[in-house]
This record gives sequence, structure tokens and C-alpha cells, in this order.
Amino acid sequence: MSKGQVHIRCSSCGTFNVDVEICATCGHSLNVIRQREQVRKAAERERIAKVLAEEPNLIEKFLLKMTEHPWLVVRLFFKVIYGVWFAVMAIAMFLAWLIGMIVA
Repeated sequence: MSKGQVHIRCSSCGTFNVDVEICATCGHSLNVIRQREQVRKAAERERIAKVLAEEPNLIEKFLLKMTEHPWLVVRLFFKVIYGVWFAVMAIAMFLAWLIGMIVA
């Protein structure tokens, strides 16, 4: 082994490679950190796709249906409820962020 050279054995085909990040024989990535990052990103993309594909539950369907109601009073009431809920969640997120910054 020469000084300054890195010999890495490919976990896929078993070939030894010198100073490369991709196997010369099979093209498999030799960088373990990059492999783990790719697996993590693929799992995250799969999780997000699954969440986006989910159908809303009955309460969410009801609330969305009511914000598109033909009566103006009903629509306004539910839009005000949504606005208040958004404001409460924004304040809660800010407080959580503030506490996290103070503690860290």
C-alpha cells in the first residue's frame, strides 16, 4: 500500500479501488456517508409522498366543505375560525422556537 492512497473494497462486488468514490467495476458508491444520506433522503421522499397521498379525515373534510358553503354567513364563520386557528398556531410555533433558542 502506497503512502497517501486510500484502498477501499466495494461492498457490492468486492473489488478493491484506489482513491475513488465510485467503484470502477460496478459503479456502486464507495462513500458510506453519501450512501446513508441517499437512503435517508429516499425514505424522507417516500414518507412525504405517503403523507401527501393520504385522504383528509372526516373533520378536515367537513371544515373544507364548510369554507366553500353557498351561504355567506357559514363561509365567513369558518374562515374566521381558520384565521384564529392559524394565529394561535403561529404564536405557539414562535414560543416553541423562542424556548428552543433560550435553552440551546
